[in-house]
Parts: sequence; C-alpha cells; structure tokens
Amino acid sequence: KVAMVGDGINDAPALVTADVGIAMSRGMEATGNAAGVILLDDALGQVADSIELGKNALGKIRQNLGWALAYNAVGIPLAAGVLLP
Repeated sequence: KVAMVGDGINDAPALVTADVGIAMSRGMEATGNAAGVILLDDALGQVADSIELGKNALGKIRQNLGWALAYNAVGIPLAAGVLLP
C-alpha cells in the first residue's frame, strides 16, 4: 500500500495514483479534489493521526458486522418459528 501526502498542484497526479492520497489544507484546489483525505492543518503529525483514526474506524466496522451477523444468525430462525411445536 502506498500513501502520498501532497500540498501543491504538481502532487495531484501522484495523489490520484496512490492507494491513499492525503492533501494539506493550504494546497491548491486540484490537490484537494485528487486526494481521498484532506487535512485541515498543515501539521504532518495529523497524517499519523488520520491513519490511526482510519484503523480504529475499520476495526469498529468489523466489530459491528460481527455482531450483526451473530444477531441475524439467531434472530432469523427464531422469527421463522424454529421453536414452534
């Protein structure tokens, strides 16, 4: 996986071809349109924070999907009347 961080118009093609494009807020509009993530400040520390936030969000999505599958695996047979005589 490749992540590209850019702040100018010359970075737009690289942001599009990267797996994750991260644009700084003070960059050109074309850079913001090409990126998947736009940082609101020009601090490079936000890059690590955004990656960590993405990992946490993906973990929560997986957890919710697991709970939904377990709930439906139990709930659908009960709703269909498995326990009826």
